[in-house]
Amino acid sequence: MAEDFDKLDNPEWDDTNTRSADSAAKLQATRAVLLMNQKDFADLLGIPVSTLQNWEQRRTEPDAIARTLIDLIFEDPLEMSRRMASRHAA
Repeated sequence: MAEDFDKLDNPEWDDTNTRSADSAAKLQATRAVLLMNQKDFADLLGIPVSTLQNWEQRRTEPDAIARTLIDLIFEDPLEMSRRMASRHAA
């Protein structure tokens, strides 16, 4: 009985309708964790702000290399941003 209530109360957490985050969601979540605006995050990635905006708005899709970079940053945003920032400072 409690299981039935949980499914009605939180249907979005049911295993049948969950999906992994796409690049747009990963970018937005990573920026939120890092407390960065689009301009600063685009600068960190070394891309134009318009490219980041298009990816986040799902108007365009990042290519395979960019998706890999997004996945790496998403997995450990603080460490990857530190590494990328030091790369830009060098």
